[in-house]
Amino acid sequence: MSKKKSPNSEEKLLTVEDVRALREEIALMHGSLAKDVLEHTPLIKKVVNKFIEKGLNASWTEKLLAPLAGSALEDDELILISYVLEELDALLKIEDEEKKVSKCVRIIVGSTGIGKSSLLGKLAARYKYFLPKKHSVALVNFDQEKVGAQEQLENYAEAMEIPLLAILELLEEEYDILFIDTAGSEGEDLEALKELIAFIESYTDYKIEISLALSATAKMRDLEKIHRRFSSLGIKNFILTKLDETTDLSDIINFLIKEKTPISYISTGTNIPEDLEVASKEYILNQFMKED
Repeated sequence: MSKKKSPNSEEKLLTVEDVRALREEIALMHGSLAKDVLEHTPLIKKVVNKFIEKGLNASWTEKLLAPLAGSALEDDELILISYVLEELDALLKIEDEEKKVSKCVRIIVGSTGIGKSSLLGKLAARYKYFLPKKHSVALVNFDQEKVGAQEQLENYAEAMEIPLLAILELLEEEYDILFIDTAGSEGEDLEALKELIAFIESYTDYKIEISLALSATAKMRDLEKIHRRFSSLGIKNFILTKLDETTDLSDIINFLIKEKTPISYISTGTNIPEDLEVASKEYILNQFMKED
């Protein structure tokens, strides 16, 4: 008859912390092996350094290219570069534009100064005038903090002949799409936004879609912080802004690879509605490699 092991026996179940530590150790081993391999493959190392200098995550890039050592690809620089770009292309997520929308509320959130109001104007104009199906749209201001926010939306609404509604007017008339402007949403503002979402869900049959606007000029740490702040809202997609203000897209690309949330639109300037692109991997990667 076998003896029952005591709880203090040396054979213990691994804890969650043990598993995490083991994974980290394995990752470090893989990283070290990748570095060793690259020391013996000058051309692969050159390409790795090229992308690291452009800002891609060093560990990710080394682990991606190290397995090509000894293959038929290791002596062709252009193919190695294309290999990295193909991998980035596969990892980036794009959301296709809906050409026919009905009973939808689109809420754009993000930090102050990101360009949310102009994004609303661009999107509203696009859906009212520039798609095969002309949608009935309206703007709603929920930004009570920013000085001039109401006046800015009023100007957009007047110029584009689009109604600007108060919150309670959501119940009075139906539209295909309502576009809601928000404040930077810190603390109490975020709670107020959650109450608005609950109000729409309780008293209307509109579908809610929340987009997080992200600046292409932001650093990785800031992007992660902003995403954490709004993640409880249930972000459906990202909209990238200020791509006309930077040539360095490395942080935004590293962030997009990590988060795996799709991009729906790209804002490339302040003109309404011209400076709005439907998101594409080709555009992002071309901008990333522009100097080359």
